[in-house]
Amino acid sequence: MTKRISQRHFWRASTFALAALALPTSLAAQDTDEEDEVEETEDGQEIGTVDIGESVRAIQTDTATPTTVINREEILDRQANTVAELVDSVPGVSLVNGSTPIGSSISIRGFGFNQVFGTDSKVQIQIDGAASNPEEIYRLGNQIFTEPDLYKNIEVIRGTVGSFEYGSGIIGGLIRLETIDAFDLTGGEKGIAANQTFGFFSNGDGFQSSSTVAIAPSDRVEFLGNFTYREQENQTDGRGDEIGNGEFELPSFLLKGGVYLDAD
Repeated sequence: MTKRISQRHFWRASTFALAALALPTSLAAQDTDEEDEVEETEDGQEIGTVDIGESVRAIQTDTATPTTVINREEILDRQANTVAELVDSVPGVSLVNGSTPIGSSISIRGFGFNQVFGTDSKVQIQIDGAASNPEEIYRLGNQIFTEPDLYKNIEVIRGTVGSFEYGSGIIGGLIRLETIDAFDLTGGEKGIAANQTFGFFSNGDGFQSSSTVAIAPSDRVEFLGNFTYREQENQTDGRGDEIGNGEFELPSFLLKGGVYLDAD
């Protein structure tokens, strides 16, 4: 019995040794010149490598709060129609009644709506620190239908860890939005900048227009204004049947300014 055990350990050690010897060989085979990375098929076409790169949404490792941050780069890359379309990819976040303004809501871990109201105050949405739609009105919902390009940072906090400091009863979570500044459009210098976007949607003949003007008369004073207009008729489902009660006409605007006493 002792002899069999020693032989078994010997073969296992030999296997690990062969794997260790094969590892540097495989790594050396991958470490080739740039010219060797391009192969040719039988018809003469070249096949190169694809560099996926790093993820835009970084993993939060310096905090115990379950937080997901959507930065400016991801907002511009996603080209979302609403804020809800940006946050629905966050784990634990889902949309209720779609992404239309009528009776729709953002739910975090099952909280954010009930049978009567579009929101039950267990999920709060803040824009630059101010609560949005905190009241409970029938079929109002708790979504934000301003232009997504107006925000440079969206933070989603899930659960009670880190959310109670913004108000009692927020057990579902919190969505914090930070709007852009005029200096973000002017490049940090004084001057005037404008941005105009249009959008068209074939299902429901939807139309969207967003006009933004940034004015910075000096390096310490800035003003920003935006007007967004959206309209849409009733949409149709996959079978071609009309979805009722979905038509809307929604204008919204944003005005903000800042005066800085010093460079900091």
